[in-house]
Amino acid sequence: MMAGPYVKRGYVSHTHGNFGSILKVIYNTLGVPYVNQYDQTASLLQDFFTDKPDYSPYTVVLPDKRIVDPQKVMNPYGKPFDWSNIQTGPKTGETKMDDPAEQRAEHYRRQQN
Repeated sequence: MMAGPYVKRGYVSHTHGNFGSILKVIYNTLGVPYVNQYDQTASLLQDFFTDKPDYSPYTVVLPDKRIVDPQKVMNPYGKPFDWSNIQTGPKTGETKMDDPAEQRAEHYRRQQN
């Protein structure tokens, strides 16, 4: 599964991909050389991407609970998770998701503990 403005929406690829393929995308994006022959021979995932970004919002589609129950996935960790927050997003006055300033502040708070 891929997400981002440069990823084709609703696209189903028939290219075999693995972790090496993901690393290859990262190396190609950053313009750095491959680390070993596995990176070099990994599948290219270029068919997933487009050169025209799509910044329009999207609707999250939750999985069918007959196939996978998200809460059961979290059970081994003993943590309840409110999946409705994924659909509603941040509440008014809350920090935006992936806010770099909030992430930095949280990082420093954790280091102090």
